[in-house]
Parts: sequence; structure tokens; C-alpha cells
Amino acid sequence: MFPIKKRTDPMTRLFHTFTVFVLFQFLFFTSIVNLVEASEDSDLVELGNQALTARNYETAEDFFKKALEIRPGNYPATRDLAKVKIELGKFNEALSLLNNLLKLPIAKGRNILVYTDGDPEPRNAELVDETVMIIDKSAQQENDEFSKFLKGGPVEPVPHYRVHFKKTGEMKLLPKSKNRIKYFGIPAATREKIMNLKAQVKKKLISSIKITPEEEMVPIKTGCFQMGSKVGDADELPVHEVCISSFKLGKYEVRQKHFQAAMGVNPSENVGPDHPVDSVSWVDARDYCKKLGFRLPSEAEWEYSARAGTKTEFYWGNKVTGKEANFCDSTCEMNIREPRVSDRFRHTAPVGSFPPNPFGLYDMSGNVGEWVQDWLDVEKNYYMVSPKKDPPGPRPELDTCQGVCAGAASITHKIYRGGAWNQTVSEMRSANRRESHFQLQAAGNGFRCASN
Repeated sequence: MFPIKKRTDPMTRLFHTFTVFVLFQFLFFTSIVNLVEASEDSDLVELGNQALTARNYETAEDFFKKALEIRPGNYPATRDLAKVKIELGKFNEALSLLNNLLKLPIAKGRNILVYTDGDPEPRNAELVDETVMIIDKSAQQENDEFSKFLKGGPVEPVPHYRVHFKKTGEMKLLPKSKNRIKYFGIPAATREKIMNLKAQVKKKLISSIKITPEEEMVPIKTGCFQMGSKVGDADELPVHEVCISSFKLGKYEVRQKHFQAAMGVNPSENVGPDHPVDSVSWVDARDYCKKLGFRLPSEAEWEYSARAGTKTEFYWGNKVTGKEANFCDSTCEMNIREPRVSDRFRHTAPVGSFPPNPFGLYDMSGNVGEWVQDWLDVEKNYYMVSPKKDPPGPRPELDTCQGVCAGAASITHKIYRGGAWNQTVSEMRSANRRESHFQLQAAGNGFRCASN
């Protein structure tokens, strides 16, 4: 007699099928999530770089963001995300990312902290290899038929770290995961590349600024003053009375964003949109002011404005504490630095970072030396013969031929005033005079414009 098979109710069969399906989906999804979490940060960085190479910037941005969500200390993801931001024109965001990277300490070798299973505290180790692919055979060690079904097919390689534990000397392979290792910092070579990338971003940022350059002009009233100084160099003598007619002078040194917008270039070594433009020749300064309908101030106009009614060596007094102006202080990289004083800036400072003089003019001392209209007096005796009212400087007619005129002696140097971030305290004095070739572009030279 044959056994009678009990027929299963259709609804029951459907329920069983549905249950198996749901279980399958759950297990499958869980396994995928676990795999993703185990290696997603490095995989996402690789995918992001592939998208970046293919110029799929939005896709690359998403990959790098997800990688950083998994491991915030992933500096390659941060660096590459900054590159994507640059391509997308998000320069401020790129700068922020790069600045965060530059705050990290410089890594010594490939030193890391490793978090291992069962250890309450991380262990010091050296990262020998970041991605070692090995076969994970754990799926083949289970007997459960359903598990075999779910994990069937070829066994895929699994990425591992190869680390060397310094204390014990052992070498281990550890499955990659989002919390497995922690970097101490970034390699020195990588940091240097990031600094170069930052400089490029700052120039791009300035180039992206679409503005009409406008100088804030301060009215300077008619007045007389004693020009020169008895405590300075010989070319500051004799001290003599000069009277200046009213005019207007730029409130700030010309900023890089304004120079870029007007001239289409930014020659500055110390890049920043609100930093004074530097590395400009006298010709560059003259052409900029002329393009805006302005001019360079005369040397006498400049000193009158810098002094602003004061008779001291600087417009704030006779001593420098570092709170008044930007010069070659203790952070300066030159051997003329003042080791006992800090002005908080290694190079140029954003204009207006220090208090103004009594006329409301900023940075008349320090930051960048400022070109004026005057040629250098070859004989260095112009102060003895200059007119009392509105002295134009020696040989103003040579401006039309830029110092080289037929039948006339050649004059090649122009005056600049005020001292700079890379010059001494003495060079910031209101009466101090310096000269340079009118075509020379030096890192310490900038300017401000004047008008009648």
C-alpha cells in the first residue's frame, strides 16, 4: 500500500515561498552591507578616482564623501575630494579641505594605530601593504545547505591590510574595515603636494572673482609738513618743509582680487584675494592705476599721508611691538628678522589687518613696499633743491620715455616707500626711502593709487 501524500494548501505553499524569499533577501542584503562596510572606504576612493579620471565629477564627489563618512581620517579621500571641488569650481570648499589636511601632523614613515579584535586599546604598527587580496574560504566551512546556497559560486578575494607590529615583531594580515587602522598624519611628500595644490586653488579663486575693481579713496586735505628725518639715511636729509595740495589716496594697498579683475593676471607670490598684490613692477602699478583713471602718488604726497600729522618715526610713535604693522618679525624666514617681536604673519597680511593711521589709511607702514611716482635722484640731493609746493620729484619729464630719452642721462630706478613684510623695522619709518629698477618685480613690492 502506497503512503498517501498530504497535499499542502496553496496558501501555505505561498507563505513558505514568501518566507524563504524574505529570508534570502535579508541574508543577501546583510551580507552585502557587511562586505561594503569591510572595505568600502578604499574601494570608494578607487571608484572616485576612476570617476575623476573620466571627468564624472559629481559621481566622484559622491564616492569620496561616502569614503569620508566611513573613515573621516582618510587623507587620500580628502585630498581627492578637494581636486573634485576644484574641477567643479567650488574653490572655497577645496581650500577648506586642504587647510584641514595641512593641520594634520606629518606622518613618520607609515606608522599607524591598529585596532584588533579582542584588544581594548590600539597597537602601534607599521602599514606594510594597504591592500593584499587573499581568498576567504570561510563560506566553504559551513554545512548548512541554505547557507551554501546563499554563498555558492566562486570564492572572491578579500582585501586585507599587511601590518607589522613593532613591539612583538609579528607580521599579520587583517581584513580591511572602516575602524581597523588610524593614521597619525600625512607623509611629508604628500603635504608638500597639498601646499602646492592650495597655492593653485587660491590663484583660481582670485581668477574666478568677477568684480569691477574699485579703490576706496580717502580725501587728503591740503597741508604742510617737515619731510625727511635726522635719524635715517643720508638721502632723508635735509629735513625740509613741503606743502601738499588736496588729493585722494587709496585707503588700502591694492588687493589681488582687484588687480586680477582689472589686469587679468595675479603675479603675487603670497596668494590671497584680500592680500596686497605683490611682485609688481613700477610699470605694472602705473598701468593699473591708469586703467582705473587714477595715478601713483608722488613721494611727497605719500610721506605727507603716511605721517598724517605726526612727527614721530612711525605714525603710531617711535617703538614697534608687533601690533602696529607687518614686517620681518620672529616668523620671518630672512636673517634680518626681529627675533623678539611677532606680528602674527609670516608673509603678507590681508589689507586692513592692523590699525589705520590718523588719516584713516591702512598699512602705510609694512606689508608691502609701495611704489610712488618719483624717479630716483641720481645725485641724491633732490631734497636740497625740491620746490616747497607739490614737489614732482626729479626729472618727471622722463616718465614719457620710461627713463631712457635721447640726449638725456639714463635713469632706471623708481622710489618705493613704507617697508614690507620682508624688511626691517627701520624701513617702515615714515621718512624711509628705498629704490628699485622700474621693471623689477619683487615679492615685497606693491602699491596704492591716488587721484586729484
